[in-house]
Amino acid sequence: MRGKKAGKQLGGPDLENRKFHRRHIELPILYAFIENIKTYGGETGNISEGGLLVHLKEALLEGMKLKVEIFLPEYFGLKPIKAVTQIVWAPAHQREGWDEYLQHGLEFIEMDNGNLLKLKRLLRYIEG
Repeated sequence: MRGKKAGKQLGGPDLENRKFHRRHIELPILYAFIENIKTYGGETGNISEGGLLVHLKEALLEGMKLKVEIFLPEYFGLKPIKAVTQIVWAPAHQREGWDEYLQHGLEFIEMDNGNLLKLKRLLRYIEG
């Protein structure tokens, strides 16, 4: 099984030590480096109150801080969830044969109450 070994994802976090349960959902995102206005696109793979897995076109470094906008499904009628995140795990380098997008683990480090409420609403919806 590629990318898995003894219950731990290679290049990723130990799945048994999560504080928040992650829920699978694919949503478009925009991200920017903290001191930059230029945005880049990506997609979520999963999300929780603590952070999210994202698929990005380039390998970024652990510790980098990003401004992120998560675009909710249209039927929510809400503006994107906005937060400041920090990369807590990232691919060491892009490997030949991997998909076009690379997985990164982001932790939420700043989010106002309005955005937190939107996130909680989304998580409740996903749970059904």
